[in-house]
Amino acid sequence: MVAYIAVFIGGLITCYLLISLGVVDKIDGLPGAQEAPAISLPTYLSFVSVLLTAITVVLTAIAIGIGVVAAFTFRDLKDEARKMAQTTVEEEADKALSEDVIKARINEVAFAHLKPEKTLEELEEGFDPTDTGDR
Repeated sequence: MVAYIAVFIGGLITCYLLISLGVVDKIDGLPGAQEAPAISLPTYLSFVSVLLTAITVVLTAIAIGIGVVAAFTFRDLKDEARKMAQTTVEEEADKALSEDVIKARINEVAFAHLKPEKTLEELEEGFDPTDTGDR
């Protein structure tokens, strides 16, 4: 869409410049802007200057179009990133604040002192090689 608009604008500018410089004087009723110029330019130089001006105008229109598209795209990307971050935060908060996680943490903190300090490895036969078994 932007390219079509840029080409259309470039074509209009080119036609205007070609007609106003007198390079193309085929349209009846539109007198050229330089009917009797004080300094006459060769037709080729006028044509080249018109083409370079048209190219500049087309490139400017394309740059403006790209800028407009980029502005809207950047805004959409920012909104999408905000939505994704919000849903991720909500999911992680739900996981962290679930009843099972809270109960497990309470049990870990509240009953940590009730754990036996000695392990049951002492009761196995091969734990102490110097043990004779006399008790």
